[in-house]
Amino acid sequence: MSDWMARAKGLFGQAQAEPEPEPVEIACPCGGSLEAMRRESFQRVLCKNCGEAFFLLPLDVYPRPVMKVRIVPGPRRKAAAETPKPNETQAPATTAIPTRPLIDSRAVWNSIRQRIARQFTALRMVVVSLLLVIALTGWWQWQRSAQASAEITFKQAWDAGQAAVAKQDWLAAQSEFDRVAKAANVLERSDSQAEEARQWQREFTAVNWLLTNSLAELFDDLRTRRQKETTAAAESAFPGLFSGRWIVLQTEMTPATKPSDSIDWEQPLLFETEGLLLVGQFPAFAKVPPPQVDASGPAAETREVIFAAKLDSVRWDAARSLWVVRLSGSSCFLWSHYDALLAAGLPPDELRSELQLKSLLSEQSKWIGISQ
Repeated sequence: MSDWMARAKGLFGQAQAEPEPEPVEIACPCGGSLEAMRRESFQRVLCKNCGEAFFLLPLDVYPRPVMKVRIVPGPRRKAAAETPKPNETQAPATTAIPTRPLIDSRAVWNSIRQRIARQFTALRMVVVSLLLVIALTGWWQWQRSAQASAEITFKQAWDAGQAAVAKQDWLAAQSEFDRVAKAANVLERSDSQAEEARQWQREFTAVNWLLTNSLAELFDDLRTRRQKETTAAAESAFPGLFSGRWIVLQTEMTPATKPSDSIDWEQPLLFETEGLLLVGQFPAFAKVPPPQVDASGPAAETREVIFAAKLDSVRWDAARSLWVVRLSGSSCFLWSHYDALLAAGLPPDELRSELQLKSLLSEQSKWIGISQ
């Protein structure tokens, strides 16, 4: 089928044109070159210097396009005028400096605004509005259902928690008052009953996660580890053994003269030649009011409080030869309920009778907004 063009031309009465030979020059990798003539068939050409073989394609059977040449008359007069005369000195050509195209910011802004406006068609706005209404309706229904369920949970868990307190089942009491506190958060309640439920939940959490060792045993453990190993070993072992455990203390503190975010507190405990220093920065102590001035005697500067807090960290103070145990400030809270206080291991003693303890706890309940 390589002679299809000749046959087509023969049908229309045109004579077949003889193919013109086409010279070819091939560059060889050896540096030489060889010349050949392209033929109507394939051929193999060898380099005379190195003998490298090259494959040469035949002549193209397709006719070459006829190029029409358009002659455009040039500006003769202008070219003649620009041609310098022999006696004239030609001025140096000036290089055109490219200028930055001006940008019409108003047109660009209008184009962007129109592009955005085309996105908000009437149909799309209707669809978006419907989806928004459906989403808000679903959220409102879910919120109503959650609040209705939270109200039922609050009442049921409150009664179950009180029954667990009467049975002295502190784990069940913590579990039930956890549910009450979560329901109060869903209902966004901040009344005295909701605050008391949160207080019960805090107190029974502390009771169930109390430090199993006494402070004297804690001090002995730190001292023994420091003597047998190193101070760093005793400090690094403290988080795994004691951190996160609760302690309940009855102590004295100095209230702030004006409301503040937190109050620094410390309580030294001496054991033989060394000692233990409990320290903390407690925002809960900001609720303790200054002591009332008694006209019959000297003005008191401190107030007795009962509070609970988590153990946080420990460090050895070589200058004072004591262990500084830091309590977590965010976990600190004032105690309120007498039954939970007995469960925490602080019964009445020769310093404080049952009536005095209940009176102190009742007063602390008023400070934190709980009605007894």
